[in-house]
Amino acid sequence: MLLRFFLTLFLGAMVVGPLLYLVLGKWVVFHKLMDRALLVCALAAMASTWSRLRLDEWWPWDRRAIGQVLLGLFIAFISVQTIIGVDVGFGGLVWAGIATKECAKLIATAVIAAILVPLTEETIFRGFLQTEFTRRIGALGGWILAALVFALSHFLKVPASFDHIPVHWWSGVPAVGAAVKFMCSGGIFSGQGLNYFLIGLILGGIFWRTGMLWLNYGLHAGWILGLQLASGLTHPAPVRSIWIGGDLLSSPLTSLVMVLLGFWLWLFFRRPPPEPESPASSGAGANAP
Repeated sequence: MLLRFFLTLFLGAMVVGPLLYLVLGKWVVFHKLMDRALLVCALAAMASTWSRLRLDEWWPWDRRAIGQVLLGLFIAFISVQTIIGVDVGFGGLVWAGIATKECAKLIATAVIAAILVPLTEETIFRGFLQTEFTRRIGALGGWILAALVFALSHFLKVPASFDHIPVHWWSGVPAVGAAVKFMCSGGIFSGQGLNYFLIGLILGGIFWRTGMLWLNYGLHAGWILGLQLASGLTHPAPVRSIWIGGDLLSSPLTSLVMVLLGFWLWLFFRRPPPEPESPASSGAGANAP
């Protein structure tokens, strides 16, 4: 099933990307449409295994849902503020002045991403992939592997250079090949790759402990909103220590905050102990022949 998922993802994107360009090419550049095609095909591949999806367990709509989302947003707000504070405090970032129109566009883009991206990514990477990996290699291995795939997926990008060449029905093949090549080029070993991996571990650890995705949604949405706005409104300082990093997602200071946050969340969200056997049932068992 996992083989079918990844084949549908990559082979489907090779076909869907050029088709989307034929319809929407006047408004969206090719490399962005290919990125959308990869996402659409990932959702389609997951939907093809509908009988194994547990959406009602991952996204239970009850009185806990809103509270979990708000708690996740609060934790994300505190962690993003800490990341910004330590990076600015060490001279890593300075505030950038941008026009009001560009600022409004940045805010709108960040809000839309914060609403939509966590819903799809949490369902795919935690709900589906982490669950399937866990079934095959155990909880610990599934947790780590899902976090690694999550980090790698952020480097699965079609280069913008494909926008400057004619698009044909077969253009999806070299585009997907270039995206895979870029993903395997070593970005996972950069500061940004490390932080994506740590984020995947944190979100996967919460799902492992709670079995639900609402807290993940709030935490993920808060990180996207906060980090996109902070990255758009700041830029690296002209003179800075070499070890601080290039931006918020590349900084080792961000890695430090994520490690501390992950450790606290792991301790806070403990697995509930097994329910003790009721006296009635234990008595019945003791008197049974």
